[in-house]
Amino acid sequence: MLPSITEQQLSHKLARAILAGFESMFAEFLNITLGAQSRFERAAWQEVQDAMRQRLQIYENKVELVCDAVKVIAYQELDHSDVWQRAKNDYAQLVADHENALIAQTFFNSIYGTLLVQQKIRDVHRFILQEKFRPAPKSTDNILYRFTESEGVIDGIRQVLNVFPLRIPFENLERDLKAAHSVLEKINPVLLTKQSYVVEFGRSLFFRNKAAYIVGQLMDSMSGERLPFAIALLNRKNSQGNICLYLDAFIIGEEQLSKLFGFARSYFMVDTDQPVRYVDYLCSLLPNKERFELFNAIGFIKHAKTEFYRFKVDYTKRMPRTTQYVSAPGVKGMVMLVFTTPDSDYVYKVIRDRFRPPKTSNRQEVMDKYDFVKQADRVGRLVDTHEFNYLAFDRQRFSDELLEEMTSEVADSITLSGNALILKHVYVERKVQPLNLYIKDASESALKAVIDDYGRTIKQLAAANIFPGDMLIKNFGVTRWGRVVFYDYDEICPLTDCHFRALPKPENEIDALAEQPWFDIGEDDVFPEQFPIFFAGHSQAKQHFDRLHHDLYGVDFWEQTQKAIKSGILIDVYSYKEEWQLSNFYN
Repeated sequence: MLPSITEQQLSHKLARAILAGFESMFAEFLNITLGAQSRFERAAWQEVQDAMRQRLQIYENKVELVCDAVKVIAYQELDHSDVWQRAKNDYAQLVADHENALIAQTFFNSIYGTLLVQQKIRDVHRFILQEKFRPAPKSTDNILYRFTESEGVIDGIRQVLNVFPLRIPFENLERDLKAAHSVLEKINPVLLTKQSYVVEFGRSLFFRNKAAYIVGQLMDSMSGERLPFAIALLNRKNSQGNICLYLDAFIIGEEQLSKLFGFARSYFMVDTDQPVRYVDYLCSLLPNKERFELFNAIGFIKHAKTEFYRFKVDYTKRMPRTTQYVSAPGVKGMVMLVFTTPDSDYVYKVIRDRFRPPKTSNRQEVMDKYDFVKQADRVGRLVDTHEFNYLAFDRQRFSDELLEEMTSEVADSITLSGNALILKHVYVERKVQPLNLYIKDASESALKAVIDDYGRTIKQLAAANIFPGDMLIKNFGVTRWGRVVFYDYDEICPLTDCHFRALPKPENEIDALAEQPWFDIGEDDVFPEQFPIFFAGHSQAKQHFDRLHHDLYGVDFWEQTQKAIKSGILIDVYSYKEEWQLSNFYN
């Protein structure tokens, strides 16, 4: 029997309303992004931080508004399955030739999932896995420039820099290009001998924090070799007080570019209305990065979740039947239950039903901490998270030990349905090696380097107005590039909320021998003199830390950092080697 005209009209109205909401969301997202160049040129760094937080709120705010509209339009048919199935098909037709159909489909998923939360696992009503709804990749030619004639790499860089219409002049471009030549002489002198490179790069600048990046690749027209690169531009005031540009680094190679798009970095602002094409291009430059990581890197974090789900399904299909989910390596957390597979690059974190002492926070407070991290400037030191509701797994792939732990420790967060284990709420993070495990087998030189970076991590987070709270080394990890990051967020907070104090001196022998503090301790009080306890059982690591970062044991460091933050000073942390900075090669 044919559907009634009322249902046909209703489904089409729903599709149109959701598409209108998507277009409105995308316009607001783009408007904030388009302001990135002006903020960079004016060195308006506080505005940069504010804009990033505002942009992160747009999607959820728009979903809420569209859901309200859809409730009115659908009225009594809101939960009718047939209406939503037709609305999905109507929507698919509306966005079939849309430039950003993939992201528009995710917006439809968000509306449906928010309104009918109990039906979120019914993929028939969402754009998730069906191949027929995935548009064919579009050419990236219209987002790229190519220079086929240049007198070597340095001349190619000069041509690239002349393309972008920035309002501020270079401080001394010839000095910077000469320094770039010196860098290449040190790290890749062969590049300087070749004259056959085609220079290809994106038409849009990538803005993040205080930097602007040009991203592309060098292509050897003779051998076919491709070498990804990024040019980092910064600005500062010259001796006359005018803001001027300077070339800070020429980053070459897939490894270095991968770090630029790392999972512990803040999101880029890329002034383009063709983000899908940019991700396609970035995938060609960084074949070891997943698509969801690159959508995430340019700020499309909701669509990144859709891409991750597809990645997870494909990964599960490829897994040998003997591969099981097990508890993640490291010390078990008192707040989170964490699991993974041995060969996976990701871990799943589920909030426990009850927290083990001395933890006193609740579920909502923990979720608020993770939201705080999402909106913070992570300065390359906080692992990014993807938050999911109703994420389904194959129950048979869980080890007996893990399944028993989950049913006793996170029962409120799971639903068992046939062969499916459904997590009502879970965070997904990149897997890193826990620092306490890393240092067990580290050589003396590796131990010194990682402990130095551990101290740098704490200092850089502090300068970004972030205090980890629990600084036990088990809560830090080491990436595949040897960089220390923090990943345990249940006690994280703004540094300016903390009250750093020196330990009071005992007034008598009874005070000195007391098991409990004899003085009052406020909720926000922090005593840096107690930090050495974090190295319990790691005396060699403590010796390195004492020598390299002893200032963290004193109140002065923390109070001075708080003062700098309150005065508006923002830390400079860049995702490339310090020794690659061109200023090291100025004459």
